Amino acid sequence: MSNNVCLSHIISQDTPSYGNRDRFFIRTNSAIQKGETANSSAWIFSNNHIGTHIDSPYHFCENGKKTYKIPVDDYIFNQVQLIDIPCKEAGLIGIKDLEKASSISKDVELLLIRTGFENLRFDECYWNDNPGIAPEMADFFRENYPRLRCIGFDCISLTSWKYRLEGRQSHQAFLCPESGKKAIMVIEDMSLKSLKNRINWVVVAPLFVEDGNGGPVTVFANQNS
Repeated sequence: MSNNVCLSHIISQDTPSYGNRDRFFIRTNSAIQKGETANSSAWIFSNNHIGTHIDSPYHFCENGKKTYKIPVDDYIFNQVQLIDIPCKEAGLIGIKDLEKASSISKDVELLLIRTGFENLRFDECYWNDNPGIAPEMADFFRENYPRLRCIGFDCISLTSWKYRLEGRQSHQAFLCPESGKKAIMVIEDMSLKSLKNRINWVVVAPLFVEDGNGGPVTVFANQNS
C-alpha cells in the first residue's frame, strides 16, 4: 500500500520568513458574502522566497538558469531519500553529520534532510536559531552522489541566521558551481513530519514567473504506508 502526501506548508499571513523580515498578505478583492459574484483576492509577497520554496540557480548567479528554464523532468524525482539529522540550535550541518545519518543511495536524485526544526516553526528560534548547511557539502554531494539534482529540508533556509557569511557561500556553492559542475537546487521550509523512510517519488511544482530566481512550490510525495 502507498499513500500520497503534501510536503509544502500552507502559505498564510502567519508564514515565517528568513530573518523575520518579510510577510505574505491576503487582501479581499470580492466576496460572495458581500453579495458579489465570486470570491477573489490579492496575494502579496514582500519577498518571493517565503514559505516552502525553491532556490533556482538565478537566485545567486546572474547567468544561472531561471526556474522556468529548467526542464520539467528535473522537477520529477524517482530516487528520493529521507535522512534524519536532529538539530536543536543554530549551526552548520556538515560532512560529519551526514556520515552519522543513514547511508545514502548512490542513485539519489532528491535528498530530504529532516532536522526536526519544523516543530518550532512558529517560534522565534525557527528563524533566529535555524541550522544551515555548510558550503563544502555542495561539492561533497557532487562527488559522491552524481545524480543528485536537489536537496530539501525542514528549516527556513540553507543559510543559518547566525552564520550568514557561510550561508551566502553555501548558496553560491550549491547554485553557482564552477564550470563543468552542475547546480543543485534547494527547497527550503518543507514539511517533512509525515514522511517515512521509503519514498517512491516526489513531484515539485514551482510557479513559473518571468523573474525566475525561485519561489513557492507545491511538493507532492508518494510513500509506502
